[in-house]
Amino acid sequence: MMNINTSPLSDDQIELFTRLTNSLSKEQLAWVSGYLAGFSASGVSSESPEIQEPVAETNIQNTLTILYGSRTGNGEGLAKKALKMATEQGLNATIKSMADYKVRDLQSEKNLLVIVSTHGEGVPPFAARELHEFIYSKRAPKLENTTFAVLALGDSSYFQFCKTGKDFDEQLEKLGAKRLVPRIACDVDFEEAAENWLKATLPAFGDGKATAKAKPQFRLDIPVKVSVAEKKPEAHTKKNPFMAPVYEKISLHGKGSKRQTLHIELSTENAPGLDYEPGDAAGVYPLNSAELVGDVLAVTGLNAGDFVIFNGVEKKLETALHRNVELSKITTDVVGRYLETYPNKKLKKLSEDTDKFKEYLDGRDIVDLLQDYPSEITAENLIKILRPLQPRYYSIASSPKAYPGELHLTVGVVNYENAGREKYGTCSTYLSEVEVEDEKVPIFIERNPGFRLPENDETPIIMVGAGTGIAPYRAFVQHRELAEKPGKSWLFFGNRNFETEFLYQTEWQGFLKSGALTKMDVAFSRDGDKKVYVQDRLLENAKEVYQWLEEGSNFYICGDMKNMARHVQDTLVKIVEKEGVMTKENAQEYVANLEKERRLQLDVY
Repeated sequence: MMNINTSPLSDDQIELFTRLTNSLSKEQLAWVSGYLAGFSASGVSSESPEIQEPVAETNIQNTLTILYGSRTGNGEGLAKKALKMATEQGLNATIKSMADYKVRDLQSEKNLLVIVSTHGEGVPPFAARELHEFIYSKRAPKLENTTFAVLALGDSSYFQFCKTGKDFDEQLEKLGAKRLVPRIACDVDFEEAAENWLKATLPAFGDGKATAKAKPQFRLDIPVKVSVAEKKPEAHTKKNPFMAPVYEKISLHGKGSKRQTLHIELSTENAPGLDYEPGDAAGVYPLNSAELVGDVLAVTGLNAGDFVIFNGVEKKLETALHRNVELSKITTDVVGRYLETYPNKKLKKLSEDTDKFKEYLDGRDIVDLLQDYPSEITAENLIKILRPLQPRYYSIASSPKAYPGELHLTVGVVNYENAGREKYGTCSTYLSEVEVEDEKVPIFIERNPGFRLPENDETPIIMVGAGTGIAPYRAFVQHRELAEKPGKSWLFFGNRNFETEFLYQTEWQGFLKSGALTKMDVAFSRDGDKKVYVQDRLLENAKEVYQWLEEGSNFYICGDMKNMARHVQDTLVKIVEKEGVMTKENAQEYVANLEKERRLQLDVY
């Protein structure tokens, strides 16, 4: 018996829907599920009251392997959610990380749910790298007996949006596996779309016949009344950030520096969900500057007081531009929506030339786009074209043991000239302007399980960072200082100038004196006739670096992914090749094994 009060459908719709689903085969149900999930994820949303899942027969022999590969933990979180949902539906589901997965087991998988992210411009996260290479290798097995579905995570601001998920989806099919539902590609705001897709997809992994025969039964969930005293404080998350009071804001640069790096201390007292470990990051929700908002209004000729709808809420255009949408950078998806709404032959031609398009987008903002390719844009369309304003992430520069109830950030303030205008980093500028008195910053914790101190405090650590890449190492050393038996530690730090940009210099000297930090080598690239970088200091100490590695040391890299991190990794291979007296191929395998054993860890951006 159906209680229609628990369903958003009319009686006639329910009857039609039930007759349709009962007549479908397993394959047809799978297709419809995927179609509806994709339709929902594309932006069409609907609200319905909470209902208990349909009661249906289950087949305990149905197995499902949920295989995830992620860098920050979002994929793991979704995999755990999928496991719970699958188990509730009677599937015999197991969850496995690609980092620990034996690639030869792939050929024995019957049902496979792949959840995988893309790191940067089309690069698989390390956890997924081995399996990704394996499915493209000559050793990849035929998978005619495997049924699969892929949930891809990514950031549509990159050209290679969700490429790793696309790779898995296409290659598994080429190996003979049967795609159960269409792949879904989730953007940075992935939660709702991913959950809707999982709800639609997981039942398709079941028997199908039992599901088709079972009649949907809905029951109203009556919430249990909880007294005010029993209610627990709501945890602070990405969707519910904590407004953190600002304790301190200090410039870390000396006089005469043309750049600015800030040390900012925030209070996290009495904030559930704000617990963190060294290596984690803080997500910060910024605001666009009044100057940039003014430039957008000027180039469009729109009125600040015009009303627009953002996420179903009516607000003034000026408010939406200030708080809700990205203005400081142009991304491929923004240009795509702009072209769909306001076709432009020159911009279309530019967007089709990947190299020139990348060059154009680099360093430009929405004002540049509207100036270079003008149109009579409306306030409503402008808001629809722009991306939602995203949080920015900063490695936490404090240990919760050393500073309980606090969270410290190291912020490099971004400003540069491009296309004839001065440009400013959205979040770094916002943070540089916050006042210590009565100012609060919206923050949440972004877990980073792939960048952690060793479980054994006595394990040696080598830390390599440049610029603000020093932040997590401050947390590492603070944490180690309070350990009963801390192992030895070695820090390599690089920046431009010794006198003006030696970040936290006094603190490092104190750590060296106390023994919390065993060794420190620095490289300041602009102080001499020849530029010297952290990789040069590593090479100068090649013999000892290799000795530390042979003793079981963990090796950490934090900083710029395109340049610094790549050069340090290449240098590490050279050190192993020379000091280990081995071929380059064997040295590369040695370094790859370090990463596989989680002794080489990267936090790069």
